[in-house]
Amino acid sequence: MLRTIIFALALTFLSQFAFAHDYHASITDARYNPRSQSLEVAIKVFVDDLEEALSRRSKKKVVYNRSAQVQQYVQEYIGASLSFELEKGKPLRPTFVGAEQEADVVWVYLEVPLKTPVLTHLYVRNVVLQELFSDQMNIVNLDYKGKVSSTLFQKNDGTRKMGF
Repeated sequence: MLRTIIFALALTFLSQFAFAHDYHASITDARYNPRSQSLEVAIKVFVDDLEEALSRRSKKKVVYNRSAQVQQYVQEYIGASLSFELEKGKPLRPTFVGAEQEADVVWVYLEVPLKTPVLTHLYVRNVVLQELFSDQMNIVNLDYKGKVSSTLFQKNDGTRKMGF
């Protein structure tokens, strides 16, 4: 049932990209790469929402672009807002791969080394943009060897254990 709800929310969210939005959501897709034993993560957020979060955090107006300074702001913001843990309380250190704008959204890419041949669960925290919008929803999809686990994060949800 939860997967159906998350799928419906994801479809609704994706359809909203074509219009001005009053719907506040992000989608995070993480796929396990067995060769590198890491998660390849893609986060999709609205560019105007990301600019607002970066501006508040840096205390100056930030307009998204590919400059080193803005990319550093994105890296720091996502690093503070999204985390993955094999053991509760021990966040893994992601590598920021980059970010790119596509129409009215920004894709942020990370690689998270797991260094484990078998993954039974992962603790995830996703508070992206929740400091801006009380109705912010963050959908997280984890794909581990073809098994997909999905969850929806809302304000004050904290860290969740996702299993496979």
